[in-house]
Amino acid sequence: MREGILYDIVGRAGENDPRDESVAALTQRYGIDTAQADRVQETALGLLEQVQERWKLDADDARMLGWAARLHELGLMIAHSGYHVHGSYVLENSDIAGFSRQEQQMLAALVRSHRRSVGKSAFDALPERLLLTARRLTALLRLAVLLNRAHEDVPPPALELTADDNRLSLIVPQAFIDARPLLRADLIGETEGLAGLGLQFRPFVV
Repeated sequence: MREGILYDIVGRAGENDPRDESVAALTQRYGIDTAQADRVQETALGLLEQVQERWKLDADDARMLGWAARLHELGLMIAHSGYHVHGSYVLENSDIAGFSRQEQQMLAALVRSHRRSVGKSAFDALPERLLLTARRLTALLRLAVLLNRAHEDVPPPALELTADDNRLSLIVPQAFIDARPLLRADLIGETEGLAGLGLQFRPFVV
């Protein structure tokens, strides 16, 4: 057992993180749309890069956000209705190689909260010290999923995201939003969704 832990630590420190292999295995097992996962991951990490200094997010947070983006549609194989809940349950209750129990709980919380209203108990399994980070990563994932809601072949154009302690402002190009009236409505509606994370959200069009 001790040898296994040592191999895990060495793997995480090197280029081959066993958690990446586990995420890839889950992606294959649950038939996740990898093209869509790539788009959501790229968008989410691009948004994180813009606010990471202000929100004090680090490389470990970026990895967690990237994994959540890759797995956010995991529950679709189980049922389309409430798929975020199904995906969260699988992630929290499976034996996922390389992930600690706490990491699985964080991953499950992000997937559970990436759409619809954020449940009051969504982050109950996490310690107090991780709650702020979990809420902020969830906000970035929610926006990335919304911006790629149409499953289009190309990712969204360059976006400008700014953050304060409890505020997020997103600037979206006019041409992009004009061609997607449902996205416009979703972004406006997301002010309520992010309010459930303790954030004030303001989408702008330029």
